[in-house]
Amino acid sequence: MRNQTLIVLLLVTATAASVACSSAPTSAVSGGTGGNGTGGNGALEETVSCVPWQREPVVGTNAVAINNTWNEQWADGATHTQCLLSRESSAGKQLGFRWEWPEYKPYSSYAAPELLVGWKPWDGGSSTWTELPRRISELESLVVDFDVDLVADDTHNLNLTMWISATDAATQEKNIPDIRNEVMVWFSNPAGLGGGIEYDGAVTLDGLDFEVWHLENQPDASAGTTHTWTMVIYILDGTRHREQFDLRHVLDDTIAKGLVDPEHAVDGVELVTEIFGGRGEIWYNRFDVALMPSR
Repeated sequence: MRNQTLIVLLLVTATAASVACSSAPTSAVSGGTGGNGTGGNGALEETVSCVPWQREPVVGTNAVAINNTWNEQWADGATHTQCLLSRESSAGKQLGFRWEWPEYKPYSSYAAPELLVGWKPWDGGSSTWTELPRRISELESLVVDFDVDLVADDTHNLNLTMWISATDAATQEKNIPDIRNEVMVWFSNPAGLGGGIEYDGAVTLDGLDFEVWHLENQPDASAGTTHTWTMVIYILDGTRHREQFDLRHVLDDTIAKGLVDPEHAVDGVELVTEIFGGRGEIWYNRFDVALMPSR
């Protein structure tokens, strides 16, 4: 994608790898081999919930699955569904989502089913992991190792999202005014969706090639708040449904570009499927988050 107009779409708002050192804190989700409606051992899937915003802890990990329907009103009353699913695999219980939304219409998404490790300023409550939030200046590395089975209409992207806040407190109340940045790393964008925001050029990070875009004063497309922030998007040249990647490289690049303050804090790490229309399903085989504090 070499044109100077990105497909932005007033993105997700109310949304989301193990380091080779035994002392590095880690948080991990494991699942089995994917398949069409069955677990790795052939077990049938079960519906956990089709209720918007339902949270389901991932047993044995610090992650939580969230049935994120942040912009449901964009469907304008049209029939739609999005459900959190589970099935048994050889590695234990595996979680996933299945959805069916109306066709894509410019320029926003409908929903963003996700896994979260950490805390979200949009939701408040306790962090799922005591290591996050953490100030960027206190992070030596922030490595994510994910593996998903994703089959869907092209109108979606698969991304890692970090909300960056001015403070590093996981408050029980939501704290939207504290948000300073939304930083996303897109690993899949099959429809090449977009609108126009500022293009910051190409960059190679952790061995992968990205194009970078940003928008200051990004609004909440769901109209849930008047607060704005700076949104930064890294779009991979290609598609990866499994990857090990150090988000510290992205944070360093945003700081070098003057878009993010290193004294601000990463609230959490989200593995998000942002849905702009159509149907699909995702099953999570792995979602590991590991950080190394600065020395």
